[in-house]
Amino acid sequence: MDFYELAAARYSVRKFAEKPLEDEKLNQILECGRIAPTAHNNQPQRIYVLKSEEALAKIRAITPCAFNAPVVLLVCGNVNEGWTNPFNDRNATQMDASIVTTHMMLQAKELGIGSTWVCWFDTEKVKQEFSLPQGIEPFCLLPLGYPAESAAPTANHTTRKLLAKTVTEL
Repeated sequence: MDFYELAAARYSVRKFAEKPLEDEKLNQILECGRIAPTAHNNQPQRIYVLKSEEALAKIRAITPCAFNAPVVLLVCGNVNEGWTNPFNDRNATQMDASIVTTHMMLQAKELGIGSTWVCWFDTEKVKQEFSLPQGIEPFCLLPLGYPAESAAPTANHTTRKLLAKTVTEL
């Protein structure tokens, strides 16, 4: 499968099979996040792997969007390490965490692992429940696992605007 086919085939999995995720596959997914580009190569991402019963119970109590996945990656960033653009004072940590998450999400798909990008959670509760250090901001969750047999893309999965609506050539 070439990259375009991989990107097009990936969809948000919200139903997971009751099958554990192998450590080798999880480590390969995490490695793809590690090698993702970040602004000035500062690498401010911090990934918390939630797979113990205790950690999964905590995240499931905070949001229903963990979807009973066997593993949930809590993608955070150290805002004190993120590069700040001197022209607009924007810190790139959230952008860096997004790039890292995208790399992991696409690697998961290539390995036959389902995922979905989740940002529907109370960040303050996450910080408190997982005792995140000062400066570590949670940006998204990435539930991971094998898709259940009934998992399928949503009806609008392939609905996309035309390039002419989103791209301007100057």
